[in-house]
Amino acid sequence: MSGNSKIETTAPKSRWKRLLQNLGLSCAVFFFCAAAFEIALRFCGYGNLEIYQPDPKLYWRLKPDQDCYTKIGHKPVHVNSQGTRGPEFHIEKPAGTIRILSLGDSRTFGWGLTDGETYSRQLEKMLQAYVGSGRKVEVINAGVNAWSYPQMLVYFRDFGLKYQPDFVVLGEANLWTQFSEKNSPEFVRQFMWRVRLKNFLRHFAIYHFVVEVQLQELYQRERVKFIPVDPKQDALFKEQQQSDPDALFRGAIEGVCRVAQTNHVQSILLYLPTVSEATATNRSDVYKVKSAAGAKFGVPLVDLTADLKPRGNALYLEADPVHLDAQGNAMVAERLFETFTNSLTR
Repeated sequence: MSGNSKIETTAPKSRWKRLLQNLGLSCAVFFFCAAAFEIALRFCGYGNLEIYQPDPKLYWRLKPDQDCYTKIGHKPVHVNSQGTRGPEFHIEKPAGTIRILSLGDSRTFGWGLTDGETYSRQLEKMLQAYVGSGRKVEVINAGVNAWSYPQMLVYFRDFGLKYQPDFVVLGEANLWTQFSEKNSPEFVRQFMWRVRLKNFLRHFAIYHFVVEVQLQELYQRERVKFIPVDPKQDALFKEQQQSDPDALFRGAIEGVCRVAQTNHVQSILLYLPTVSEATATNRSDVYKVKSAAGAKFGVPLVDLTADLKPRGNALYLEADPVHLDAQGNAMVAERLFETFTNSLTR
């Protein structure tokens, strides 16, 4: 009888041991396959996307000192120690330097473009050739994907002025997000975890391939949980929705002009219409606000509508009616160059 008890006691232990061994083996195989898949995807160009760091004032900004690739087109990106795309520069402006701060969203950052293809870098080369070797031209590309005008105002006021720019170019912004200083501290705290979670996931090529590429439609619907682009789809963001969104970005655009004027920096407003805006009969609200701000503060407005309209989709990235391609950016640089040469001549 005692022998039977030992057999009954030993049998369950053996079953649990085999179960744990099989579970451990399954986990090992799973992680091995995942690691192999991760490595294979990296060889195919997936992963290594730009990483953002949470910021209590800006919500998110580019993490300094990183080399990565654009999500679209897999173009190389270098983010310098100041957290802006492009080569290193000294915080204190060197003598004999013309420094331009270029503000904007992904259209300024260079969505799907190399650094040399962005309008900021092309403008820098044009102006450098124009002024000659006696002076140096620096265009700081401070564009950050999905930034709103209030975020750009805060960046310009709290960070950009430290670079002692002679000019500030205000490009386009994400109008659906309203991240500003008017949002509650609780909203800021809750949003920080979203940025941290998104950064963690973006370290993996599997996430990039499976979620952002293969499940692109699902990703576009669910991405509002990380960077809300439509307040109607985000309960947390909806609480922060301002009663008059137009007034919010109007105040921010005028704020940039006002801060620039106070600190003896010349402003230039830049209007980059989407395909639909370029061909529309009526002007967009953003154009109207920038036009009014330009008149109010006496600053130039560089409007690309007439340049882009005749070409339609030809100057935008493939299947993308928002982001200009390298040729479109060259056109923007040429128009800005004309404005700057007039300013420098005066």
